[in-house]
Amino acid sequence: MKLIFLDIDGVMNHRKHFVRSRLHEGQEFCPIAVRNLREIIKRTGAKIVVSSTWRKMGATRMKAILRSYDMHQYFYGLTPVIDEVIRGLEIQQFLDGCNDEIESFVILDDDDDMGDLINLLVHTSNIDGLNDDKREEAVKILVKEK
Repeated sequence: MKLIFLDIDGVMNHRKHFVRSRLHEGQEFCPIAVRNLREIIKRTGAKIVVSSTWRKMGATRMKAILRSYDMHQYFYGLTPVIDEVIRGLEIQQFLDGCNDEIESFVILDDDDDMGDLINLLVHTSNIDGLNDDKREEAVKILVKEK
């Protein structure tokens, strides 16, 4: 199985597309970022694990938000919320507790607090989020053989 650890703010929404959503709380996802995430999934078969602070809304709410963009079927889970721990450690804890075999994974985030997982980070910008170049970088990481 391939996984995408997905941050929302700075990846799916950003300064160039800062629009309050009428479909869900928070900011609307940028159409370009949505297209690029769908393309990553289409080309790799990856599933989504939400690692964003949005995960605090819970799995049911996150799946409903993804449904707004017709991506709910790719939802796999949420990383744990661990106080005062870097995001990379939350992702590692998710991986350690995962019952399925993980072939590869990528982290899409505008922060770089990934610790030992930094080489699997596609570092987006809060200015333009998940753009075409970042899409290609993510696909490359996901299809790379061990």
